[in-house]
Amino acid sequence: MAIRVNDHPQQLHMLLFVRHAWSIATEADIPELWPVPDPGNSRMPEPPGAAVWEARWKTAWKRAWDWFDIEDHSQQELVTPAFIREATKPGQELNPLIPPFWASEYGMDGLDYAAFSKWDSSLIPAFPSPAERRSLQDLIPAWESGMDTVIVLP
Repeated sequence: MAIRVNDHPQQLHMLLFVRHAWSIATEADIPELWPVPDPGNSRMPEPPGAAVWEARWKTAWKRAWDWFDIEDHSQQELVTPAFIREATKPGQELNPLIPPFWASEYGMDGLDYAAFSKWDSSLIPAFPSPAERRSLQDLIPAWESGMDTVIVLP
């Protein structure tokens, strides 16, 4: 049995930070964050306005999850700095080698990067983690049903 555990999906962490810092998409079906990030000096940029930022966030959230369906680790040797620069330009299709990042599409305007980094660093798990062993009896039937990846959110 092999299940990959992605315990630090930074692209999702950034989206969760944006959502919390700007108080957008509050109706999204997302559990409460723990630990709750300190937004620092983050403030939603005006214009284009809260409705536009919320729509952008919802699109980015969907794209971030859609990426896991096409993710490909078999060709990591292709990921050069030039490849990354090209793949992370705004408006690109999903790339199986590089996840979509909020900052690549919209920049960091209105976001306190130091506050995000501090929160994101606090989410790096301590090793070894006994979580997989404790969850083994639940993971076996999930794996047998076809699950191959667990994505850990704060």
